Amino acid sequence: MKKDFLPFLIACFICSCISFQAYAQEKVFATYFDIPVNSPEGTEVTGRIHLERNKDVLTSPIPKGYKFEIVTQPAEALFKIETRYDLSQRIMGILSVDKKKKTGPKAISYPMTIALKDGNREIEKFDITVHIAKSTLWTLLYDRYLPHAIGNSRLYGRMKYSDKEVAEIIDELEKNNGRFSGFRCYTARPQDYKAEFNPKNDHLNTKTIEYDWEKVANRIGGLGYAYATSKVYGPEGSPEKRKELRDALYKAILAYTLSVPVEGKEVEINGKPIGNCTGDAFSLLQANKLSGVQIPTHQWVLTDPLVVPALYLMPDILKGMQENDETCLKVHNALVRYNQLFMSIIKGRRAIDNPKERWGEIQDTLYSSGAWTDANLGHRSRTMLALPLIWADYNRPLTYVQYWYSDFYKDKPFKNFSFSPGWSPQGVIADVSRWMTKYNIPAHKYIQSGFQPDGTISHHIGRATDAAMVAYGFEWLTDCNVGYQYFKNTPFKVAAPQYQFQLDHLLNVYPKLIYKQHMDFLVAGRSYLDDLKGFATKRYPRAVNEMLKARSKNTQLSGVEELQTVIKAIKANTHEYSGTDAYWVNEYLVHRRGENEPAFYASLKLKSERTVGAEDFSKVRKSWHLGYGILQLKVRGDEYASRVLKNYDWHAVPGLTEEWRTDALPAEGGAQASLPGLNKISGVLADGKTGMGIYHHLPKEKYSSSTAFKTYHFIEDKIIALGSGISRLRPGQGKEITTFLDQSAFNRELTWCVNSKEQTVNPGESVNITENIESVCWLHQGEKGYIILPKKRLQLVIKTGKEINITDRAIADKQPNFIIALNHGVTPGSGLDDSYAYYLIPNIGKEEMKARVANLQKEITTVENTASAHAVYSAADKTWQYAFFKPGTISAGKTEVTSDDVALIMLRDNGDSWTLSASNPMPDGKKQRLTFRVSTPLAAGTYTYRTKGVYPLEGETVTVSPDKGGAKVVVELPDIRDEKQYNYQSDLYAATPIVVTIPK
Repeated sequence: MKKDFLPFLIACFICSCISFQAYAQEKVFATYFDIPVNSPEGTEVTGRIHLERNKDVLTSPIPKGYKFEIVTQPAEALFKIETRYDLSQRIMGILSVDKKKKTGPKAISYPMTIALKDGNREIEKFDITVHIAKSTLWTLLYDRYLPHAIGNSRLYGRMKYSDKEVAEIIDELEKNNGRFSGFRCYTARPQDYKAEFNPKNDHLNTKTIEYDWEKVANRIGGLGYAYATSKVYGPEGSPEKRKELRDALYKAILAYTLSVPVEGKEVEINGKPIGNCTGDAFSLLQANKLSGVQIPTHQWVLTDPLVVPALYLMPDILKGMQENDETCLKVHNALVRYNQLFMSIIKGRRAIDNPKERWGEIQDTLYSSGAWTDANLGHRSRTMLALPLIWADYNRPLTYVQYWYSDFYKDKPFKNFSFSPGWSPQGVIADVSRWMTKYNIPAHKYIQSGFQPDGTISHHIGRATDAAMVAYGFEWLTDCNVGYQYFKNTPFKVAAPQYQFQLDHLLNVYPKLIYKQHMDFLVAGRSYLDDLKGFATKRYPRAVNEMLKARSKNTQLSGVEELQTVIKAIKANTHEYSGTDAYWVNEYLVHRRGENEPAFYASLKLKSERTVGAEDFSKVRKSWHLGYGILQLKVRGDEYASRVLKNYDWHAVPGLTEEWRTDALPAEGGAQASLPGLNKISGVLADGKTGMGIYHHLPKEKYSSSTAFKTYHFIEDKIIALGSGISRLRPGQGKEITTFLDQSAFNRELTWCVNSKEQTVNPGESVNITENIESVCWLHQGEKGYIILPKKRLQLVIKTGKEINITDRAIADKQPNFIIALNHGVTPGSGLDDSYAYYLIPNIGKEEMKARVANLQKEITTVENTASAHAVYSAADKTWQYAFFKPGTISAGKTEVTSDDVALIMLRDNGDSWTLSASNPMPDGKKQRLTFRVSTPLAAGTYTYRTKGVYPLEGETVTVSPDKGGAKVVVELPDIRDEKQYNYQSDLYAATPIVVTIPK
């Protein structure tokens, strides 16, 4: 008897544990509920009760005994609850006004306690509040988002049909049961398409099924636009015609969405389901070579076009659902099902342990912010903000795709880990509000999307870190304003720190890059050829205004008045700024004046194995060399406006040292085919007043042909460029290796003085001049002067007018530029010099050039030790600058510096103190210090420094000690030991400018 009883007790205990475990694991989604005042009996509360387990109904159906009951409510007992299932068999608790009841005329909060039961057994008990309000939150959000939706062509597939075309399409859909003619995707399987993959660019059209889906979605979007705006089919049109189009849209949406596979079992590979998660039938096509990469990684391409149709149909759909209309129920269920594609992720990007994947090693939450942490959130927000309106239910989760939920990972690698750490879906209204806080994602290391500590923004990091301050970056910073406005003054409003982050960048970064109403094209990303004056005077101010208008009543921000003042000044073209700032992560420097002195703007963009230049999406590639030591000087402000760049020979970008090729720049290889450099040495240093850059030109791509050691020195109104060790790296086209001083609009006379002979060429003239430089040479054009120091043998080259080999003649406007260049020969060093030194001088007249040349010869000392070090000394400014390509010694202005490291070092005499600056232009995150010696005595001591950037941090120390009549300096660098101190961004802070003041 005992032997039989013990197993029975054990079995009962196990069953009890299993039952308790199942009940204990139920998560209820019941975030928000509301209903209008004066709602009569039968009116449904907006916001249904959902369970987290609804995401798994295909593999784990809801137990048949599950039901919701009201446990308590106030004495008036306004509401009843019904347990219902949607067409996908997901359980919902639906509250509605009970018989013979009415919500009343006053807005109140109505508390209730609800229970989830399995039969008579209580599983969960939870409190909710129904907000009886003058208007529902859904109505408010709908009214706010609808104008934005109809104003964004992406949200209706960028398609507009005439009323005649709409009538024809309605007939077509009626005949074909909701299908557009000519598309196989309604009946064919993904396997039935013959793919055409391009090994050089995986984002090109692969002729696979998703491209048909995109076309059909766009057509439905076009019909939705007609339903919203047409004089015949729109809200003010014919009711009969409007119904015709509505019915056609219902049919089209059902036929299309149901033809797109979503659940893993809907596509089979070798007789087995392609996957076991929601969305797998779409997102895993790519891994099985049944789709390309572009659309499955840019899912909004398929979901965006249905937003306008869905939103404008929603009032009709909701009315039909209230009346239990079968078509409306099916259409709504189809939209919920179809939009699961939105958060489905291709196989490779689901990895949480791969540091090389798009969002880094997600399980390392110190260095990765999780999935979707890139600038594409701006794109994703369009559909995301529409989903609460399409769901028409605050508590249905944003997605049913299982791997977004924390329980998918079963508390590994740590408890509550999720694909987006800290978040698991819980209800669409709270979910979307949370995603609106993900616009300020920091980058933690190189080759990672995010906001860099230096103020730059990086997005596409397939090759290396980029600077995308207009295309992608500006959207990432400011697209959130639509979401902020959406949730403004609601219980789900976005907190002030999110606004403040945007404001800080709009105030402290962008104005420094805008000069005379033009944004700097060198860091505009793929927008380098856009109208960057329009960006500065329209788009940037508009974003500021949108952010300020999107504030909730209690959103407290600092810097608002200052930002508004800046905007007014930019629009009035009175904005000025004086300073020198190093954006060290992206190896970019800006040196400008204008607040209390003649205005000018100079900037330098470098690249290395860590960074890339501007992306290029055009058919005729132009930005190939951007980043290769590009140096520009602006006085008027429009010297490099888009109209000038459209006439460019893009082989001859200012500051570049490269073979002057005449063939087309490479067209294949994707937007970043120019690649990062092979060079490790590349960096910038600035102390707020002066700056410098070091750059080892060593291209990785095979089109470029030269290598060189280059430095750049920015001292007040003197921009000095030095180059040495120039040589041919690859055969190339066999043309001359050339250093380009400038290429700009030829709208003023160009004067040059070579070997004491002065000559002039006027706008409209075409010249191709080559002259040997035997003594100091100067040139002048507009407000800019150019001074070239003589070498052993160097040639000046000037080209104007028709002699310019314009790269993209399809966009040129018959106003050619001028080019000033230095020829180093086909093989530098064998016939012509392999080094150069030149000055760029702003705000100077032609008649002043001779005197300025004479003064600068006395004032400036330049030294080049080939591949070892460069130095510059300005006697007038009491400034010394040293750039070391390797450990060594160099002297300038009677001050010798010996460095044990690759380094940038500046010393400035302020009279009663010294400003000492240094930085590491070869950061690897591991180097712990820089050590160097200066022949000038400096006060011994340990000096602390703060890092530069948008949010300066407490840095470390600079130790100065006596050394042989001079001083030994040891600079402690941010490194991996200090990762917590630098917010786990020590890799990025490793090259920060380090500036200390040393008293005399």
